[in-house]
This record gives sequence, structure tokens and C-alpha cells, in this order.
Amino acid sequence: MMKCGLSLLAALAALAAAGDAGAQSLKSLRTQDAEEAALAHQIDYTNSVCGTHIRSSIDWTSLRGWPANANIVEVCDGALGALEAMCRSDDGKNRVRKVAAFVCAGDGAGPSFNGSTLRYGASPSGDGFSEMMRYIQNAL
Repeated sequence: MMKCGLSLLAALAALAAAGDAGAQSLKSLRTQDAEEAALAHQIDYTNSVCGTHIRSSIDWTSLRGWPANANIVEVCDGALGALEAMCRSDDGKNRVRKVAAFVCAGDGAGPSFNGSTLRYGASPSGDGFSEMMRYIQNAL
């Protein structure tokens, strides 16, 4: 709850700094805060299955043009489901332990792994589970 409050406070500070022109609406900021909380809930489950401490975030800049009726967290949850499936075996758990951070993005780029950050560039109608499973079997 503290993280959500801090992110909302930071977003409101950014809004004040930006001024009225082009500033995000309070409704938009609340929606972003709710999406961050939903992703945190999903990553908590992934961490419980995998015995990991993966952090999560949403790349909001990648969501320009994302359809209003498409839920970014639901699409990225499919990608997290692939990690959870991998963790059903000891070998899979060892692979997933290489991941320290998960970034959910909406640019359609698919999965990528850089350093210890696993990024999933979702598309609104994408299959996060299948795309991520194919990728992590080779990349991790």
C-alpha cells in the first residue's frame, strides 16, 4: 500500500510540475496506480511459485496508442504465467532465478532479456504465455 501511495504522490508531483498543458488527468493517474498495483499482485504470485524476488514495473511510455479497452496487466500476466510454468521444475526455477526485474510494456516488441531484466513488449491481442515460453526456453 505504501508503494502505491508513493507512486501516486510522485505522479501528482509530476503533474504539478508539468502544468495544465498536456498534463495527465487525475483519472489517468489513478488508473496507472491501479494497474501498477495489479501487476505487483501478479508478480507476488510469480515470486511465490518460483521462490524469487522479482520486481515489476510498467513502461508507461510504451503504451501510447494502446486501446482503452485492452488491459496491459492481463496480457503481461500471460507472460508471467510462462515463468510460473517454468518454475514447476528445478531446472526451470534455476533459469528463472536469473530474472531480477520484469517490465511490462505495450509496444508489441515481444520478450527480451537484458542483464537481469526480463521485458515483455505486449500487443493487445497477443499471447503472452506462448511468446514468453518460446523465448525463455532459449534465452534463460
